[in-house]
Amino acid sequence: MEAGSRESESNPTRGGAVSEDDPAKSPPRPPSDPGKPLASPARRSKEETSESDSGRRKRKRVTDSRVLPTRDSASSGSDSSAYSSPLREPKAPVVPLTDEDGSVSYVFTSDKAAVHKYYNDVEKYDAKMARHERLLTSGRCSITERYTLKDTEAVITYAKSVLTLSSYQDGKVMNQCTGIVVEVDAVKNSAVILTSAWIICSKKPLDDWKNKEYDPEAKVNVHMLDGSVVECRLMYFSKHYEIAYFEIPQASQLQILSLESNVEFDQDVFLLARDTDLNLIYKRDKVQLVDPCEHQHNHYQFVHGPIPECGTGGALLDLSGKVVGMLFYKLPLVAFIPSSLILKCSIMWQRFGQLARPQLGLKLGTLGFLGIPRVDFMSRNFNISSGLIVGEISAKCDAEKLGIRAGDVIFSCQKNRVSSIVQLENVLLGVGEKHLEKSNDLSSEVDVEIGVFHVRKRTQSVVTLRVELSDHLEVFHSDDAC
Repeated sequence: MEAGSRESESNPTRGGAVSEDDPAKSPPRPPSDPGKPLASPARRSKEETSESDSGRRKRKRVTDSRVLPTRDSASSGSDSSAYSSPLREPKAPVVPLTDEDGSVSYVFTSDKAAVHKYYNDVEKYDAKMARHERLLTSGRCSITERYTLKDTEAVITYAKSVLTLSSYQDGKVMNQCTGIVVEVDAVKNSAVILTSAWIICSKKPLDDWKNKEYDPEAKVNVHMLDGSVVECRLMYFSKHYEIAYFEIPQASQLQILSLESNVEFDQDVFLLARDTDLNLIYKRDKVQLVDPCEHQHNHYQFVHGPIPECGTGGALLDLSGKVVGMLFYKLPLVAFIPSSLILKCSIMWQRFGQLARPQLGLKLGTLGFLGIPRVDFMSRNFNISSGLIVGEISAKCDAEKLGIRAGDVIFSCQKNRVSSIVQLENVLLGVGEKHLEKSNDLSSEVDVEIGVFHVRKRTQSVVTLRVELSDHLEVFHSDDAC
């Protein structure tokens, strides 16, 4: 092995081992008089420190404090077959000096040639140490990141199904993101990868409720883990849920991850994504008890993250390795769409070739997040202990016309009790699915029955909304005050 012992006591002239991460320590300079005691180690110059710190900042990754290889550097290596020399810290040519009080200090020998040879050896050692610190096997995870060998083996297995995608418009890179292999067809020798429709999005407003522009004809490549690049074919994408499926040819050897429909608030999960150099992004996390911001879609749930933009489309997995959601780069928290909605959309697309979702025109929050005392008060006085709070209403929609106002609580939909936004979305997709079983016409309207607690009147009612079906983005209109 190349790593050697570097004990501070064995070399009093260097104050312990010098590493690239310790700018306060460097080898001492030769004294003008070799007979004088050694001075304390000098600090590096401002220029040296600035240059070194800048280099470290450039190498920093979201996933690890150590440098990770790019695809090019990972495949390249030295042509030399010779072994490198062992990593050993040079010993200083020092001699003991006894002071008048009997204490012993160490000074450089009077042999100037030996002293200068020592400093040349120190420079070589520092350069070798810097190379050593950049090895893939150098460094350890921090205390907060530690996990068992069994965890590591499992994650590495799951990571084989997580790939990087890039899209191109007019020959220029448009977007880069992550994808999850979810299906393999041995007969067609192909695989299906799930990712975010963001990969083909050419116009991305901050507000999710505003129109986005997509280029379904954009060229999309999948970057395989062996470094090869394969062009894939768009099969289907949803503008509202921002999910997309692509077919990868000649890829039946890929491993798949299964989607799990159940995810709970405060559940332990972990994130898997890849950066633009295929380096793995891994983080343990919990599903957060928060609602979307007003500019974010109702159906998002959240984890802390963080992930880079190219982590969009990554996998959120439970501790058994099942995909419970797909990640989206959002601020201030990382969003994900639950797998239950992805599965509903997938089934509807496979059966009917399109998606049908009733558009209520409501921005919603979760009653349960108000806090236990207030929920208890509403439960005791109005028999309302769960539901969805209306935050904002799209101008001139049917809900507004029928007297639903901000602050009211929706406690049921199609006679099903709803306590979370994801439950409501699943009910709405069920309404769309039943409509498509009878007709492929999306120009018609459907009835959606909701139970409402009117907070101002403190009364309950059942309201039937006549709403549009659509497989497009639900656009929110706020022209008029509600």
